[in-house]
Amino acid sequence: MSETPLNQAQNSDEIDLKDLILPLWKARKQILTIAIICGILGGIVGFLTPTTYTASSTFLPQTAQAGGGLSGSLGGLASLAGINLSSGAAGGEEIPPTMYARVLASEPFKKRLLDAKIWVDGDTTSYRDYLESRTSSGFGLGTIKEYTIGLPGKILGALAEDKKDGVESTAGGLQALSDDEYKLHNALAGKVTIETDKKEGVVSITVVESDPIVAAEVAKVTEEVLQEWIIEHKVKNAKAQYDFIEKQFDAKQKEFFSIQEQLAGYMDRNQNVLSATYLTRLERLQAEFDLVNTVYSELAKQKEQAAIQLSKDTPTFSVLDPVKVPKEKTGPKKSIYVLGAFFIGLILAAGWFLAKNPIQEFFKGIQIES
Repeated sequence: MSETPLNQAQNSDEIDLKDLILPLWKARKQILTIAIICGILGGIVGFLTPTTYTASSTFLPQTAQAGGGLSGSLGGLASLAGINLSSGAAGGEEIPPTMYARVLASEPFKKRLLDAKIWVDGDTTSYRDYLESRTSSGFGLGTIKEYTIGLPGKILGALAEDKKDGVESTAGGLQALSDDEYKLHNALAGKVTIETDKKEGVVSITVVESDPIVAAEVAKVTEEVLQEWIIEHKVKNAKAQYDFIEKQFDAKQKEFFSIQEQLAGYMDRNQNVLSATYLTRLERLQAEFDLVNTVYSELAKQKEQAAIQLSKDTPTFSVLDPVKVPKEKTGPKKSIYVLGAFFIGLILAAGWFLAKNPIQEFFKGIQIES
């Protein structure tokens, strides 16, 4: 009795299933051995990976709102009529907290953060110098990778640097980052992160470092540098107006003192003189003094108003969770390294023993045909 097509399909499925399971079963010891070796290597990598600590800071930016009362209530209606009730304000542009992560990613901010001073081993140093010293003195997983897997790239990079000798570092007026500076910027991106709660507006800074004290120091200076950057951007307009008025005030003050001394000296030298020439000259000096005095007094008022506006535009920050020196390690998870490497080795070994025979047969067929 011949087999039906359904039985033939079932038999082919059984044969295919056996073809899959049988090679794996025969090579079970080799597969397990390879997986164990990979797990051991993963454990070695986990132990060579430096221990990390995480320090964080959480704060809430607050800005004084210009205008109030009737102006604040009718501002929207007045704007429809083309009237700006707060036109006298010199407030700067608001920076939404959601933009802080982009601020961290910017090159000027990274340079400022790298140049910030931190306290390390009883001495003050820049974060840049600390990262460079750790890179040059550390011998661990990164060094092993650099001189094994990364050795060809290192050789090519050295050759490329030789070719670049004598080339200008600027092009079109733009300053290019050096290779070392570029590496520091990339390292910084992996160590410092800024997250923002869009609903509450709370900003969180997180720093991961191998030293808990350094992690706390960097988190503190990142908070300070970020707040300084926000203040500078927010008060940019008010600060420019204040600086301009202060410059004009100082110049007018010198002129005021000069004309005041001229008037007093002229009156002292001609106390008993009543000639028309004397009176005419006195009136001119007095008129000049009154004019300069009026402008000087007005500039003094404007300077005070600009100082008040500058103070009003300067944002404040409520620290909700200050920086603390972390006590617990946050990485690496050595068990994850071991288990991950074990299962990767298991999958790769199983795949190899499944594909081994078909690959050998394929190449044998090519040799026979040739």
